[in-house]
Amino acid sequence: MPDQYLTSTDDFEAVLAEAPSVLTVTDKDLSIQFVSPVVERVLEYDVDSLVGTNWLDLVHPEDADRVLATLTGEREENGTEYRFRHADGDWVWLETIVSTDTETDCDCRVFTSREVSDRPRFEARFRQFVKHTSDVLTVFDEQGNVEYISPSVERVLGYDQDEMQDSDLFEYVHPDDLSNALEEFGRMIDEPEYIAVIEHRYRHADGNWIWAESRGQQVESGPLEDHVVVTTRDISEQKQREQELRRQNQRLERFSDAISHDLRNPLDVLDGSLELARETGDEAHFERAERSIDRMYTLIDDLLMLAKQGVDPEEIETVDLGSLSQRAWSMVDTEDATLETDADDTIKADEGALLELLENLFRNAIEHGGDDVTVTVGTESWGFYVKDDGAGFHDDTADLFKPGYSTADEGTGFGLCIVEQIVDAHNWEVIATDSESGGARFEFICRDS
Repeated sequence: MPDQYLTSTDDFEAVLAEAPSVLTVTDKDLSIQFVSPVVERVLEYDVDSLVGTNWLDLVHPEDADRVLATLTGEREENGTEYRFRHADGDWVWLETIVSTDTETDCDCRVFTSREVSDRPRFEARFRQFVKHTSDVLTVFDEQGNVEYISPSVERVLGYDQDEMQDSDLFEYVHPDDLSNALEEFGRMIDEPEYIAVIEHRYRHADGNWIWAESRGQQVESGPLEDHVVVTTRDISEQKQREQELRRQNQRLERFSDAISHDLRNPLDVLDGSLELARETGDEAHFERAERSIDRMYTLIDDLLMLAKQGVDPEEIETVDLGSLSQRAWSMVDTEDATLETDADDTIKADEGALLELLENLFRNAIEHGGDDVTVTVGTESWGFYVKDDGAGFHDDTADLFKPGYSTADEGTGFGLCIVEQIVDAHNWEVIATDSESGGARFEFICRDS
């Protein structure tokens, strides 16, 4: 059907001049053969000055490969956005769409281009987002090299952006988590659709390990094609809450086990003693019943402490171990026992929980070491210790901290279990060993030596 509107070359050129996009025709090497007059309005070039030049010569060097692949049909997408040299020398953003339906006798490229005026404003907003987000954005190449890391790395991990730009980020991953991190990264490379979610410890600039969650996937198209983009955030507080929840569940489990097992024996003794007392009237059965009641009260006190004992991170403070040891000693029936302190340093701890730990160790020393035992509290570069000159450990220490385990006739078996619970809540380590005098020694590893 003949075109009833465009009846002359002048009509055609008038339409092209008013069109919002620049129409360009190039040969197979992208040398410009024709460009529509609108180029003078959009990019301020004279049409004649562009004919014969190569389109790529005006494309920003960093975008040239992608533009070439788009214009020659090597990419699946028939459009792309990129920086283009304006006639005044500045870079402007163009969006170019390649025509795939043009039928001509010559081997040429036909495409339209328009200035994307809002792109620079979007980029500015994006840069602000990347700078102030709580996540660290990282772009890796296929070999795992960092091509970009966002400025938020300084706020989240404490490192300078330029310092991290050329570093191997896997060197900062905790050795125990490295194998999984490398495996997941490799899977992102091999399986483009795979989304990796990795929880790992990461070394902060201050030297401490923090928990981080990294989510990443390979980019299948666009400027970052074949790259892996990863976002990383600090989840230390979340991990701390999870650990505390696990501790609470463990305490409840121990509490329920102790209620069902350890209280049953003195209740059976009480029941039997009262029955015998009714039958015989013998005073000894009442005394036996009273002893069972006293034991149940002691068990209940220990069980309540076992159920509720925890550590609030906000309560961690610098504690004078020597002074606190004296306070704990004053709260224990020490008979003729002696306390010696060689604690010249302070400890970071929850004061109330540490007080309970010391009280339990002092009671344990007197229970097992005798009324005249000498107990010593001291500090070392790695933490502190509590030792005595009593009888030491009769058995292997493997069961020492288990609920209900005791070698003393009057012991409930929960004192050292509470000690271990307080240690776990502080993320410390406790070691039970023999002291130089043959008594018991408990070492608490709570700081780097």
